[in-house]
Amino acid sequence: MRRLAVTVLLTTLLVWIVCYVALWFYAGPGRPPERREVVIEQGDAVRIARGENPLEIPSTWSFRSGDVLVLDNRDSAIHVVGPWTVGPGQIVELTLRASVPSAFCSIHPDGVLSISVDPRRTDFAVTLTPTLLLGPPLGVVAYAVRQVFSRLEESDVERRVSAQAQSTTSR
Repeated sequence: MRRLAVTVLLTTLLVWIVCYVALWFYAGPGRPPERREVVIEQGDAVRIARGENPLEIPSTWSFRSGDVLVLDNRDSAIHVVGPWTVGPGQIVELTLRASVPSAFCSIHPDGVLSISVDPRRTDFAVTLTPTLLLGPPLGVVAYAVRQVFSRLEESDVERRVSAQAQSTTSR
């Protein structure tokens, strides 16, 4: 039972290392969280309704986990950005942790906005789920394979000893 626990533990650690290295490559160079401020000026709702993009917001906005998006609504209209609503005169600070797939957005002329939030390189929590889902089962499989091979090896050794004993007695 101890060998099983050690095998599962070592395999889980190996899976975590692989996940962490993959995250390190995927997330790119580390940087501190950024703060992006969007000031919605008086009359921007009218300009957006005419098809203009006065705030120069892309249809897919990319962030890193932990970045802060500040929405400062100086317009007389209520604005909606995905799941967030900003009333006239309100300032809303959002710390982004997860992506928002295509969602309604009143500050973009298309009326739709996607917010893509990539993991931060040091965001260890991102590696926990795959590590815990893959590590222990792979450890159990590795232990089972190891047991099968050790039994095959034992029977092979027994066959050799038996064959050697028979050749010695027949002489």
